[in-house]
Amino acid sequence: MKEKDNFEMTINLRKIATSGRSRRYAKALNHIKETITRHFNAEKVIIDPILAEAISTNKKDKVVNRIKVIVNKIDEKTYLVKLGIKSE
Repeated sequence: MKEKDNFEMTINLRKIATSGRSRRYAKALNHIKETITRHFNAEKVIIDPILAEAISTNKKDKVVNRIKVIVNKIDEKTYLVKLGIKSE
């Protein structure tokens, strides 16, 4: 199988967006890290600050339903997750 150095994917956050309001933002960040860890077998996942801002408008409870991300391989098991631009 081809190595995934640069990969684009859409992560669904709908279950988190409809869950309890108290920790939606933190749950969304953890869900993105867990998804990348599961798909790429990563030990360390770095989230870009621009992506962190795009997840929520007020850093607390209003989380988007879906987010498009670009995953870049930095080191052997270290990945950087950046915001993907929608092409409309």
